[in-house]
Amino acid sequence: MKRRIGAVLASVATLAAAPALGQAGAPTPGASVTLFNSGRVLVRRSQPVAITSGTGTYTIAMGEFNPVTFAILEPGVQLTSVTTDAALSEETLLRRYVGRTLDIDTGATHVASRKATLLAVDPERWEWADRPGVIFGRPGRIVWPKDLVPTVKLADVALTSDRSRSSLKVMYETSGSSWAASYRLFLGANGHLEGSALIGAGTLLLPNSEVQLLSGDIGRGSPPQFAGGMVATSAFEEPRLARDAFAAKAMMQAAPSVSSEAAGEGHLYTLPQPVSFTPGTSVVVPLFEPAPAKANRVYVVGGALPYYGGFGQQQDEQPVPVEVSYHLARRNGTAFGDLPLPAGYVGVFDLDRSGRVQLVGQGYIGHTAPGAEMVVDAGSAFDITAKRVQTDFSTTRAGGSVNVPVRTIAMVSYRVTLQNAKDSAAVVEVREDRGGEWSVVESSVPAQKRSSTRVVFPVTVPARGEVTLTYRVRVVW
Repeated sequence: MKRRIGAVLASVATLAAAPALGQAGAPTPGASVTLFNSGRVLVRRSQPVAITSGTGTYTIAMGEFNPVTFAILEPGVQLTSVTTDAALSEETLLRRYVGRTLDIDTGATHVASRKATLLAVDPERWEWADRPGVIFGRPGRIVWPKDLVPTVKLADVALTSDRSRSSLKVMYETSGSSWAASYRLFLGANGHLEGSALIGAGTLLLPNSEVQLLSGDIGRGSPPQFAGGMVATSAFEEPRLARDAFAAKAMMQAAPSVSSEAAGEGHLYTLPQPVSFTPGTSVVVPLFEPAPAKANRVYVVGGALPYYGGFGQQQDEQPVPVEVSYHLARRNGTAFGDLPLPAGYVGVFDLDRSGRVQLVGQGYIGHTAPGAEMVVDAGSAFDITAKRVQTDFSTTRAGGSVNVPVRTIAMVSYRVTLQNAKDSAAVVEVREDRGGEWSVVESSVPAQKRSSTRVVFPVTVPARGEVTLTYRVRVVW
């Protein structure tokens, strides 16, 4: 069931473009488009084409698409094959119009044009209408009738239909358009989260389309691609119906709400208004109305131990970064907790003393399910600093017999000096991460074992104060 997630602003980049035409010559109705983060595009559309009962082949203006993904969504119609041009060019048109008589501009000043019939290609062979004989090579510049020159690539679709019909519902994959999520996290008493989808049209040309955005990992497989000349694929089965920065401009206006629903192992967002895609435009659509959110700022100093392997004595005292992250609890049953958050960029904002909004951090989140904690790693602290020095180091060797390998046992001591220039106290987590056999022998602040590989020392540093942490570890490799 679809779930409404609030009033939003939708932006639609419009296009006064020529409609894509099928054989019937009528404008193509609006398509239904699903966009993926990877740039893959799934298109469902109704193509205007006059189909008769029985078996036949029909030319359809398709544009860019992968022919192996082409399928028919029309009960009673069976697809036999689809043949498409590798490119939209004069060479592909020549292949389509073998046997046709065309006007040829010979460049002669006293003759406007002459007519010649294209007999074959590879190599080209022509015959003048007013003179017998075969000419190898193009006899001049072809003056193409407007109705023979399509605006997009064509496909020849062979199918069998149980009755006559005036349109054909099809589905196919193409590329060129993608989307990405972007968030704005506001700190403070009125903290909240805003989320938007940035949609880049890229090379996609589709007017007046229903748009859905799919977030999540659907796997890394992809259908085969075709290259070269005329390519035919056949033996299709009728399917079971079931940050980027983008170029150009986006226009904003009030709109109904976006809806969200689970789709397979991902989440699907349906835009409330149609979108017209044209190359070089972009669309910005808020995914949900601002949700109240309280962020807990966490300071972390990374460890000195390598995760695996041996190590030796280290240099004198060195400054180490104090990393900043923002943790947001998302309890199920709340407006914020029930939101599925697609992976994307997060900008963190706060107010300065004059009430101006300032960008104070930026990071990235992965796909975050409803109820899961949101964690944004957002740069390093300025007013909280740390220095670490290795104060003691000794090793012994053990083993070495036939059945016991040689092992090194190291006893290592560290001192971490933390300084806080802020007007309020801060808790800094000093972490050590190490795989294999190791343990904390002693420490000035009680160690918290978070997992078999991580130990944390939570150190409270007073306002405008300094604290020294010391600890000793035993490491075996």
